[in-house]
Amino acid sequence: MAIAFLIFLAALLLLVISHEAGHFFAARAFGIKVEEFGFGIPPRIFGLWRDKRGTLFSLNLLPFGGFVKIFGEEGKEVSNPQSFGSKPAWARASVLISGVLANVFLAYILFVFVSGLGVMEAVSEDGAALYPDAKITILEVAPNSPAESAGIQIGDKVGGFKKIEGLQKFLKENAGKSVVLNISRGGKELFIEASPRKTPPEGEGALGVALGWTRIKKAPWMLAPLEGAKLTGRAVWGTISGFYWLAKDFLAQRPPEVEVAGPVGIFNITASAIGAGWGFLLTLLGLLSINLAIINIIPFPGLDGGRLFFVLLEVVRGKRISPKTSALAHSLGLMILIALMLAVTYRDIAKIF
Repeated sequence: MAIAFLIFLAALLLLVISHEAGHFFAARAFGIKVEEFGFGIPPRIFGLWRDKRGTLFSLNLLPFGGFVKIFGEEGKEVSNPQSFGSKPAWARASVLISGVLANVFLAYILFVFVSGLGVMEAVSEDGAALYPDAKITILEVAPNSPAESAGIQIGDKVGGFKKIEGLQKFLKENAGKSVVLNISRGGKELFIEASPRKTPPEGEGALGVALGWTRIKKAPWMLAPLEGAKLTGRAVWGTISGFYWLAKDFLAQRPPEVEVAGPVGIFNITASAIGAGWGFLLTLLGLLSINLAIINIIPFPGLDGGRLFFVLLEVVRGKRISPKTSALAHSLGLMILIALMLAVTYRDIAKIF
């Protein structure tokens, strides 16, 4: 668990710091002063060093992210050529969108490695006969299910069955009893004991898992950049579609079909991905990076998309929004976002207990 937590923290830092690095290098490119590049979230522990351009690189108390403090970000100091507010709208928009692009680029790099190392690909049960390495795979583990209690993880391969229907029949026939499953995980063979339920919740099944046939698809390293681009495109489209259905369900006031996870939920998913191997973990990081990019581009105050919307509004109006109004709107937006994150985190913890 300790190793899983450290990997989770490292992954979170990688995602956030890459996003902030996008803003940092874009601001530098346009001659905008960056006052501070923080590793972690304040309060500040101490300053690591200050470079020749006056940027303080700091280490902060909460190791869950990072930030970049840009001079004149709220539109102040417009007379100072090093101020964010002094730059034309297109330059400010470029700085704002650079964090999103940095996350997409990080996802692309990760997916290039995944393509070369081997990416899990879903195949039909009929098509599985064409691939010697195709296995029945655990695609999802329900919270508080027999599978979770037994330590079964996402990505585990179940041996000894030629069809999913055969495995499901075996579990149903042995409901209420103890069974031993032959599991392959990360190249190791395990024998895991579990107790299928007689009366499982609707849609979960006796063991509480979703099953599917998968194989490992590897691309030659020369073609990995192309395959990585394809995976990035699919991830972007899939994430946008997920947010669309989430918004649609919210407006229709019905339970969401798309699952939402906060930091606690993401930690649990990361812990499962670690056991499934590097390919699975890198795929997860790539998907999280895309999610961070899409969330940040949403035109909501406090997010990069909200600030970008203000810049576009300025272009349409032909008049700048006052720094006071901008600061107030983004502060309120940030408070709402923090409240939403706390609500999702509470739900994630409630699921565990």
